[in-house]
Amino acid sequence: EFGQTLGSEGVHLIDPFTGTGTFITRLLQSGLIAPEELEHKFRNEIHANEIVLLAYYIAAINIEAVYHGIKGGDYVPFEGICLTDTFQMYESDDLISHYMPDNSERRKRQKAQDIKVIVGNPPYSAGQGSDNDDAANVKYPYLDQRIQSTFAARSTGNPRSLYDSYIRAIRWGSDRL
Repeated sequence: EFGQTLGSEGVHLIDPFTGTGTFITRLLQSGLIAPEELEHKFRNEIHANEIVLLAYYIAAINIEAVYHGIKGGDYVPFEGICLTDTFQMYESDDLISHYMPDNSERRKRQKAQDIKVIVGNPPYSAGQGSDNDDAANVKYPYLDQRIQSTFAARSTGNPRSLYDSYIRAIRWGSDRL
């Protein structure tokens, strides 16, 4: 549609809620990225974020294993993954950069990229109002203001449901693109 493919140089893509890396691994396996484009894409233009530590490590291992299974050769770490809350990443500076300098550098690098494609499955938490709930809502002042000035300003429905993480992901993704 745009004269490019997912493998084209300069087409950065992100899975902002990667979980265990399923969308990225399936992308690598899909053949949508030509073999001659795969190394550059893997090393430079695929990005993933995860907030849950165990899922983050599993995602990195899964993505690296699939890439190595396709390309063979020496082990290549996946430098495109960040341990982070995708929404929070755009709310404030990195407050723990001195504890995780490599992760902080990847976050800075990712934020500087012109992301063209967003893939994945965002979390949802509508109706959660307490920290004791399974997926309690977190406040994101900038993102929530963007929802207020766009979606909520034009909505006649329940405004509370607009602050669900799924809707936030749509607003975040629209702004990020």
